[in-house]
Amino acid sequence: MIHFKIAIDCVIVGYDSQLNELKVLLTERVNEPQKGKWALPGGFVKKTESFEKTAASILLRETGMTNVYLRQLKAYSLTDASQDNRIASVAYYSLVKFENLTDASRQQYSRWFPWNGIPTLPFDHGKKVAFAFEKIKELVRLEPVVYHLLPTKFPLNQLQRFYEALYNIKIDNRNFRKKILKLPYIERLDEVEKNVSHRPGYLYHFNEKKYKENSSPY
Repeated sequence: MIHFKIAIDCVIVGYDSQLNELKVLLTERVNEPQKGKWALPGGFVKKTESFEKTAASILLRETGMTNVYLRQLKAYSLTDASQDNRIASVAYYSLVKFENLTDASRQQYSRWFPWNGIPTLPFDHGKKVAFAFEKIKELVRLEPVVYHLLPTKFPLNQLQRFYEALYNIKIDNRNFRKKILKLPYIERLDEVEKNVSHRPGYLYHFNEKKYKENSSPY
């Protein structure tokens, strides 16, 4: 008799603005198979639970966060070597703010790794991470998902560094600022950076209401 299970794997992504690094949360496997390997956080779906609810539970377990950006990535399937168990996996990706993480919310067996320097992952987890970042790169061009990763208040040079880190390119500072300042939903605050070695720049924030107003087709 073949046993069928559905697993949820989560690609949890954060942006470390201090190091200018996009990072992925991995967890150390404590059981076989692949015991001791770093892998994506995951779990099996309960019979009465939706895929998204399982993914949200994994996210809460690993970060202590709720109401964050969470989207389904892709469905995968694999059969183990015994052929007795059929496992379908559904991958999700989530974008979290580093500023909202606390030491108390971090799991003992979890660690953040730079996305371009993660260890070799077991199963098909490496493919899932790669696909998630391709998806994020596409979405950043179409939707303001970057603001789910940046601090709530940010200087424009930090926004520029994020794009440079994501696409691994160098961006002209003058042209970038000119383009960003034309966006009606990026608002300057009456606050400046603190504890910086250079001349403090103004802080900005993303106005979601204005974005929706300006992106409406009506």
